[in-house]
Amino acid sequence: MHGNVAGGFPSAQARDAGGRICFEGEAGAWLNGPVRRTWGKKGHTPVLRLSGKRSDKISMVAWICFRHGGEPRLIYAVKPAGGYTKKDFPRFLALLHRRLDGPVTIVWDNYSSHISKHVKQYAQQPDWLTMVQLPPYAPELNPVEPLWAHTKERLANRAFRSINELREAARAALRYIQRHPDLLTAFPAGTGLELSPPASSS
Repeated sequence: MHGNVAGGFPSAQARDAGGRICFEGEAGAWLNGPVRRTWGKKGHTPVLRLSGKRSDKISMVAWICFRHGGEPRLIYAVKPAGGYTKKDFPRFLALLHRRLDGPVTIVWDNYSSHISKHVKQYAQQPDWLTMVQLPPYAPELNPVEPLWAHTKERLANRAFRSINELREAARAALRYIQRHPDLLTAFPAGTGLELSPPASSS
């Protein structure tokens, strides 16, 4: 991993503790999915019939987790109604620890729930957890952003009939990515972060 994650935290600290560095991000998806260019019969414009329930959406949260010498892992959740709040994140962090079975360094943005007093108080308790904030307004540093772009491409040009149908499609898209570690490895490429420790200067 890059010598310093998010402007100051040495990734070697997480590596030497046998833990993982997990980048987190959230996104939403609507019943009327994104529209993209597509193929069609010459002279016949493809038509996408929409449900009219444009405001209905799901919320998604994902963590891409890296460990030196191991394959990256994707852990995610999909919520059919409402967004994620400060009360959700301690539960998510405990879930990460159980799934990854080791120390966890969370790298995420300055969303109000992430930096809430509720979450900060929780983070003081476990010795396996370190939280690192990305610089403000810097989504380009987060590998989860291209993950969402890839996920939404798999939802494009589709009009879902129900929230459950959309949720299942989103979960299928995320499962596909989860089963292809090469994709997870590629997502940090545009961030400037490296998946290998810097060469020793000695």
